[in-house]
Amino acid sequence: MELRHLRYFVAVAEELHFGRAAQRLRVAQPALSQQIKQLEAELGVTLLARTRRRVALTEPGRLFLPEARRTLAHAAAAAEVARRAAVGEAGRLRIGYVDSALWGLLPAVLGAYREAHPAVKLTMLERLPAQQIVGLRAGDLDVGVGPPPPPVRELATEPMTEERIVLALPAAHPLAARDAIDLVDLADEPWVLVSARTPSRLRDAAVAACVAAGFTPRVAQEARQLDALVALVSAGLGVTFVPSTAERMPRAGVAFRPLRGVDIPFRLVAAWRRGDMPPTVRSFLDVMRTVVGR
Repeated sequence: MELRHLRYFVAVAEELHFGRAAQRLRVAQPALSQQIKQLEAELGVTLLARTRRRVALTEPGRLFLPEARRTLAHAAAAAEVARRAAVGEAGRLRIGYVDSALWGLLPAVLGAYREAHPAVKLTMLERLPAQQIVGLRAGDLDVGVGPPPPPVRELATEPMTEERIVLALPAAHPLAARDAIDLVDLADEPWVLVSARTPSRLRDAAVAACVAAGFTPRVAQEARQLDALVALVSAGLGVTFVPSTAERMPRAGVAFRPLRGVDIPFRLVAAWRRGDMPPTVRSFLDVMRTVVGR
């Protein structure tokens, strides 16, 4: 039994006239009659009672009709899913991200992507940069969003954002009254940084900048996520480096100030496996480029 047999039967059953059904299907009437006979022979039942004057559904034909319609509808839905998947409008997309990406454009990109491709199953997985590389190589992730990875032959990248690093300090701190802060003035301050056991571009940048200014930062508190670092700053427990996007997400008790003479970029990229790019990855990158271009 083929789908065309079902289409032909449904047309005849709805028209109850072979001539009109043939016109509707744009096929020759003898060919239509032959296809219906083949269907009945395969099923071993008579679906249509024919006389010279009329065509009528038999009882098996009457019960077969809704099932035939349902099968055709399912086949059409399956074909539509395949077509949408081919252009990235359906399927799945697994994105690994670092927590600092949520302070930048990633939420806007995700919102635009969800609006444009609501049928795609989107799974967000917080992963450290090294974990993203492993996941992309293994096929457990489709896209990674984080700092630029070291050159890896299997991966391609595209810039998402480039911010500058600024200082977050308690709003009540005397230095918060300044428009910009000299890093050397922070030599005696307590710092809140990502744990040394967790690879972090922000921690590395803070330590390197402080050493260049002539001191080693005194780490008073550690946390893994950027939200937690800023919360510790708001509690007055120290100062820290954050991407400038943090200024667009103000938190009570925290002031953000540029660092005089310190220009440290904070870059985020999207990374994916080279080669045969899944349509969902292609559609994600298209949306990302649109949002970044705004």
